[in-house]
Amino acid sequence: MTERREFLWQASLLAAGTMVAGCADASDPAAGGASTSVAGAGAGAGAGAGAAGTPPPAPDTPTVWDMSWVDRVTGPYRTVFDAPAISDGICLHQTRTYLAGFQAVYGITVPEVTAVLVIRHAAIPMVLGDAMWADGELGEEHDLRDPVSGKNPTTNPFLNIPEGANYGATKPDGSISKLIERGVIVLACDLALKNVAHFFADTRDISVDDARALVFANIVPGVIVMPSGIFATTRAQAAGCGFMHAA
Repeated sequence: MTERREFLWQASLLAAGTMVAGCADASDPAAGGASTSVAGAGAGAGAGAGAAGTPPPAPDTPTVWDMSWVDRVTGPYRTVFDAPAISDGICLHQTRTYLAGFQAVYGITVPEVTAVLVIRHAAIPMVLGDAMWADGELGEEHDLRDPVSGKNPTTNPFLNIPEGANYGATKPDGSISKLIERGVIVLACDLALKNVAHFFADTRDISVDDARALVFANIVPGVIVMPSGIFATTRAQAAGCGFMHAA
């Protein structure tokens, strides 16, 4: 990693951390599963500015936060897995193992068992589609391997893990795509999504705004964006989830 790239990566993560306190209040916990309106990037030049002195939102800020996932937090067994780092995809293995345990012991799964997986901070590349991995920069940056070849990945190595993959982070039914199919609620941090754009702006030589647009256009289908990972984790806890540090 070059010194410039390391600086940009760390600066983006630092920015995400220092902005959390303000954005964590974007949804009122007392509102339950109701959606919360926020200023949207597409509202026009002056419409999103809000109160005097309030800066306009960054590009691709959702106009409404999708809180419908809260209604899916059901059953007697509920756990939120908080993943602030990739850590070779251990959060996927933990989530899969959690589901497998309840299946083996009690013969139950979703919706009797709820798993909420929060991808935030440095783990955010895990919820980006293959187009963001195609140049190999993310794989090199995080020292990752393709599940099949073991080489630097040029597709998201956590999205689809084929049977017989010798270098997979977990078993095929624990990939992000399979967990979503199985009913796992996967939430992503809006702050981290915006800030990882600095990495792509540098590596692809494009503007930060263009990089942000590219990032938001390539979020894995089924992943729900929340104002911050901190908000997502604490909201899941408020819905009755136990907490597990998944990194």
